Amino acid sequence: MRIYLYEMVTGGGAFLPSSVAREDTCIAGLDDFHQLPNLISDGSSMLEQLVRLYLEMPDVEVWVSVDSRLKTFGRKLHAMENAEGENPVVLFADPLTPWAVFEECCRGADHTILVAPELADLLETAAAKCLIAGGSLLGADRKLRKLGIDKIALHRWANEHNIPMPAWGTLVDGVASIEQELFGMLCKPVMGTGGVGIRFADSALPERGTWLLESKVPGTAVSVSAVLTEDGPVLLPPCYQQFGGEFGFEFQEAEIVDDQEHILRSWNLADEIFAVLPLERSRGWIGLDLVLGENANEDFLIEINPRITSTIETVASLTEFVPYQWDRSTNISELMFAAAIGK
Repeated sequence: MRIYLYEMVTGGGAFLPSSVAREDTCIAGLDDFHQLPNLISDGSSMLEQLVRLYLEMPDVEVWVSVDSRLKTFGRKLHAMENAEGENPVVLFADPLTPWAVFEECCRGADHTILVAPELADLLETAAAKCLIAGGSLLGADRKLRKLGIDKIALHRWANEHNIPMPAWGTLVDGVASIEQELFGMLCKPVMGTGGVGIRFADSALPERGTWLLESKVPGTAVSVSAVLTEDGPVLLPPCYQQFGGEFGFEFQEAEIVDDQEHILRSWNLADEIFAVLPLERSRGWIGLDLVLGENANEDFLIEINPRITSTIETVASLTEFVPYQWDRSTNISELMFAAAIGK
C-alpha cells in the first residue's frame, strides 16, 4: 500500500496564500507561509512524525513532497528507514507550481493524507484537487471538514446539538451582531488556524470582512485527539496545550495530561461531541481543542481540527496506552494502519 503524506506549508504549497484575496482570512497580504515561523515549525514536526509512524507499518510505501527550498529537511526525511531498511520517497516540489507534484502523487498513491491549514479554504481546495486528480483521501469527509474550517458553522452546529461552546457573535464590516460589551472577547478569522490573526476585541477591530467574535473563557487548554476507524473513534490520551507567540495564541508545546479528573472530563466532553459529529465516511486523525473550567459544567469545545494536529508528536511518543474505550491497549501506528486498511 502506497501512502502519500502532504503537509501544505512544507510540502510545496507555501506560496498559495498569495492567491487569497479575502481580507478576513488574515493571509490576503501574505505571499509565503515561510514568513510564519510557527507554521513552518508545526508543519515540519507533524510531517516528520507522520513519516515515522507510517514507516512502522507493514507493507507500506511512504511518499512525501517537500518544498524545493527545504532541501535539508527533505534529505532528513529521506534518511529515515523502516525495519527493512527502506526509505520514504521524497519528491521536491516547486512552490511556484505547487499542485503539479501534489496531483501526480495523489494519482499514484493508494491513499493521501492531507495536513493543510484551515486558513481561507486551502484545506478544502487541496481535498478537492486530490479527488479530481483521482486520488483517495484518508481523513475527514466533507461534512466534518466544514465544521473544522468554518468557525461560524461550528458554533451553529454546536447550538443545534447542545454542545457547550463560548458565547459568540459576528463582526461584519465593522458592525457587531451582539450588543454585549466586546471588551475581553476574541476576534477570530472565520477560517483560521494556528492562532494566526486572533486578537482581543478591545484592540482595533477590522472594518472589512466577516469575523467571529467569541468570549474568552477561563480554564485549562486541552487537546483530545482520536483516530477514526470503521468501528468508530478511538479517543487518545488528552494533552495540555501551551500557547504563546506575539499575541499569545500560537501553539508552543503539549504534554500528556496526568490529572485523572482532567482526563475523564476531557474524554467525557469529547465523547459527547463525537457522538453527534458526522463521522460516517471519515477515517484517520481528528483533534478537538477544549477548555476545562473549574467545574465540569464550565468545560467548552473551542475548535475541531479535521486533520493531523501538532499534538501528534506528544501522543505518538507513547508506545502503548489504554484508549477511552477501555477494551484494548494499542498504539498510534496500529490505529492509523487500521484506518488506512478499512478496519
